[in-house]
Amino acid sequence: MKEHVHALPGSEVIFPQGSYTVRTEGRLPCGNRELLYIEGVMTAGSACCGAIECRIIHVPGLIVSWQHKKDRVSGNLVSLVEPVIDPAIRRDVEQLLLKTFPSSMVILES
Repeated sequence: MKEHVHALPGSEVIFPQGSYTVRTEGRLPCGNRELLYIEGVMTAGSACCGAIECRIIHVPGLIVSWQHKKDRVSGNLVSLVEPVIDPAIRRDVEQLLLKTFPSSMVILES
């Protein structure tokens, strides 16, 4: 399990695959639990070829404890999440998100 610090819409989030700007955050039912996802926009490209924006769905994990405290540094709310590790559940989560958010890049933390 790990702590997830909630970012406000318009905030930039840096993670191993790059960075994105937060649009919104939400929860989706997943079996008998809830999945935390962040909808964001990632920009890719170069100065010579131009840039494009890509919608991403970043999944920190399954919610264990929702907004149970505030982060000391940012003051933002913090939730406890369990990353989706099981390959079968990961496939189910990806299918659910691609159905819910077509034409999005889905990124699941592990």
